Amino acid sequence: MVDPVWKFPEQKSGITEYHKNPTESALDSTLETFVREVLQNANDQGVSEEEPVKVTFDFTTLTGSDLEDFLETLIWNEHGGGPEDLRWHIERAIENDQARDPGLKRFLNHFDGDSLTVLTIHDEHTTGLRGSETDTKQTYASLVKDFGSTNKPGSSSGGSKGLGKTVLWAFSGLSTVLFNSNPDSLPSDGGSEPPRLVGRTIVPAHTDEAETTHFTNHGWYGRNDLDRIDDIGRPASLWGDLDDADELADTLSVSRPNNNYGTSIGVVGFRIPGGSDPEMDKLAASFRHASVKYFWPAMVRDELEVHVKTPDGTQTEATLDDAPGVKPYVKCYSDYFDISETELSGAGSFAKREVPIEIPREDPETIDEDPHDDYQTAVDLVVRHLTPADRADFDADDDDELVINHVARLRGAQMIVDYVDMSQAANRGKDFAAVMVAGEAQTRPGEDVTDAEAALEDFLKRSEPTQHDDWVGSNNDYLDEHYIGTITAEINALKGERLEAEIHDVVQEDVSSGDEVPGMDEIVPIMDGRDSDNDEGSALSWETRPDVWINDERWQFFAKGGPRDSGHGDWTLTVELVRLDSQEHESESIPIADFEVVEGDADDSIDADGVAHLEADGTADRVAFQGDSIELDGLSRDPEELFDVGEATQTKIKISAEIMEE
Repeated sequence: MVDPVWKFPEQKSGITEYHKNPTESALDSTLETFVREVLQNANDQGVSEEEPVKVTFDFTTLTGSDLEDFLETLIWNEHGGGPEDLRWHIERAIENDQARDPGLKRFLNHFDGDSLTVLTIHDEHTTGLRGSETDTKQTYASLVKDFGSTNKPGSSSGGSKGLGKTVLWAFSGLSTVLFNSNPDSLPSDGGSEPPRLVGRTIVPAHTDEAETTHFTNHGWYGRNDLDRIDDIGRPASLWGDLDDADELADTLSVSRPNNNYGTSIGVVGFRIPGGSDPEMDKLAASFRHASVKYFWPAMVRDELEVHVKTPDGTQTEATLDDAPGVKPYVKCYSDYFDISETELSGAGSFAKREVPIEIPREDPETIDEDPHDDYQTAVDLVVRHLTPADRADFDADDDDELVINHVARLRGAQMIVDYVDMSQAANRGKDFAAVMVAGEAQTRPGEDVTDAEAALEDFLKRSEPTQHDDWVGSNNDYLDEHYIGTITAEINALKGERLEAEIHDVVQEDVSSGDEVPGMDEIVPIMDGRDSDNDEGSALSWETRPDVWINDERWQFFAKGGPRDSGHGDWTLTVELVRLDSQEHESESIPIADFEVVEGDADDSIDADGVAHLEADGTADRVAFQGDSIELDGLSRDPEELFDVGEATQTKIKISAEIMEE
């Protein structure tokens, strides 16, 4: 067994290159950026068609002997303060006035050795860290060794510039990240048994106290083999059979959870740059929310699974309920390949359109193999006319991007690039949620990607900035290097006037000059629940007011609310659908076929007359419920047209409440 060592390469005095901090641009990153980058890197490296990529964000708080062993193994201050210790280099680095990292200094000043949080990110069913120590084409190079490179398989991978991974160091209070991997192939210059363990620190360039020895801005934790260090300029990776890397990894909190291929990444001293540390439960919820917000396409296709584990051992899988505002978008994408309608036909309906785009030809001076000519193609747009249930999902999410009248954009990486505000297109029209499907995401599963889809995938991938949160055409040198022709206008069209015009055409009411657009209340009048013993008004308070609409030849309804008086006891609701005649008088009831409580604790039932009942005890303040009527004849057309020709009469939802005193 060879003991590990830290090595910061020396440099000649006067060289300013290493004063630059590669993580500087990432220091302004948000938690969402961190989660996006981590999940994108893992998802791009999936190797199994049968098993989804699994990512676990595992928080550990080290204290007592566990922390002592961790710091000893990390070689934090084992030599009493000298170039052999990591602490010495960090203390010297924060003295560099040309590349100051205030967060690094602040963390070090507050680190008292009593506790340390390590975030370990385990990915499974991925390639792991492939490649030799000097290779430039594999994942070891792209994730650990060479900033600014990317070696992700396939055109549909998440990024093209390879800089986003610097967020790992930006979120480490000690700017130190450890990697422990079980790769699916072993390099020729390493051990014969995994795991593969290596660490890297990114700090400002620095000198010793006498300013006679100058060190670069990157330090390496690895194998103490002087000949190998002289050969490649840094320590090589530690291996299971050569260095007992599995034991070292266990002490450093980056041991693998099982034998699946993949990598465990330890972010030492996890912090949120420039911000305060939230409570662990809130932090875990934020991780799950961000995971779902941007990766629900991969999740609903069973390609990605995300878990968050807190220091108390609680492990929770991220689900759509962690970001309920994505649910209307999920409905669009889940039915994407089967939608053929081009017009909306009522609440809950879909319309599928195309937004044209011209891909310029590739520059043969940059593209070595088979540069393509220009393509006239299109992205797909799926628009959903919102239902009250959709609105309730948006209302349940406090994210200001997960709101009505936005477009979620994605390509083959199955990650949402952004949510584009198209509220202007819906002005005086139908509220909607929409998904733009582009590039290789347009390929039906099991079918081959077309040349146009592959070309569009590359075009959009190359347009993405480091954070992969937009498609950018203007002032994009990377695109300019790869294409000849119109670039900016075509990229901008996917969130500008061309997109807005298509949405406007879908959601605007088709009304002749002088016609009055009927409001929803004219089509389906609503009656609040009333307590007959309360003359002052409604005994119920609604977060989402009761609403009914026609969908798939049935009346559907949704509401969310509860007793207005907080001091209530047990309570019940009776829900009935009632037809109105031409004079808006109540006529016969429409039987309810399905009824369920979708949020809150209450019992639901339907009696023999098709009337729904809800029973809740005094601890339930709010419930959400939804239901369908029996299937009706002649309701296959737009609701407004049905009213005009008399095939449907107006219907209201009638709710009565009985509320006991506490």
